[in-house]
Amino acid sequence: MALSLQAAPVQGDHTASRSRLLWMDIVRGAAILAVITFHSVTIVERYEFEAGLVWRNLNETLKLFRMPILIFLSGMLLPRSLAKPMPEYFWGKVRAILWPFFLWSTIYAGAAGVDLTSPYEVRHLYTGGSHLWFLGFIFVYYIAAKPLSRVDPLLVAAAAFTLSMISPDGAKYSERILYLMSLFFLGSAVSRHGELIGQVLRSPWIWVLTPLVAAAGYATARHDLNFGPNWVVVSAVGFLFFAAIAQRLEGVQIARPLVWIGQRSIVFYVSHAIFILLIARLAEGAGVTSYAATAAAAIALSLTGGWALATGMDRWAAVRWLFVLPGPARRSPA
Repeated sequence: MALSLQAAPVQGDHTASRSRLLWMDIVRGAAILAVITFHSVTIVERYEFEAGLVWRNLNETLKLFRMPILIFLSGMLLPRSLAKPMPEYFWGKVRAILWPFFLWSTIYAGAAGVDLTSPYEVRHLYTGGSHLWFLGFIFVYYIAAKPLSRVDPLLVAAAAFTLSMISPDGAKYSERILYLMSLFFLGSAVSRHGELIGQVLRSPWIWVLTPLVAAAGYATARHDLNFGPNWVVVSAVGFLFFAAIAQRLEGVQIARPLVWIGQRSIVFYVSHAIFILLIARLAEGAGVTSYAATAAAAIALSLTGGWALATGMDRWAAVRWLFVLPGPARRSPA
């Protein structure tokens, strides 16, 4: 999955797998940073802080790209997962997706003050009512993918996209879930053509997309656009543009932190909102009035806390259990 505990290459020839893995990690890491900065606006503002117009608009420019790109990258890794036997496949999704979804939803409930005695709030929380909705969606897509493994993923993508187009505009559990499902299976279909992807991303003609991406970002901030089936071409153009940049950064030192974050993206994704909430509540209680200072502290703690958790996960089983369900992985005999 795109939110992963470790990097995984796309299917294709072995000579290019390392290159493809790195650019995917860079894009994934950058998308996670974009999600963190976005929530430094939306979560912090719940506590009577008001974001500056420039910072808010900068975050809005990426709205058509952040989540669609993460979903698409998840789909690109689907063929590798589908190669596993069914018991191992499903158990793996329960351990690495469903478990952190429920565990961190509960942690989020404690941090945000969700009333767990209210059936409505409990149902809302555990059906993706927090920042963790992405994991819930991804789990549904993976569960659907196994029985559909013999169907051309392009057909599945087309069917999901068609259904999203006729769904109520903006509806989370109809239009959005179906639209992102179409991107997930589209990513699976595209991953089978790794060499072609590499050629497209290496082409100098890719930079003709620059004004299109810039115009889309400006229009998104100006008119408060949101990702959906009407903007699928824009999101696809953004993926190609940012992936091309990432491919050219593979050998650059500045990209190494993005690779590191991308390979541990689930840690940063599930935990960052908790740290942002903590800072926002502390700032409010301390009488801090500066949004900029609060947001900067929230982003810094999200990255520091994510780094500590990701590092601890490699050293201590108890920390790893926060992200992978305890117990042996089920493996079928060869």
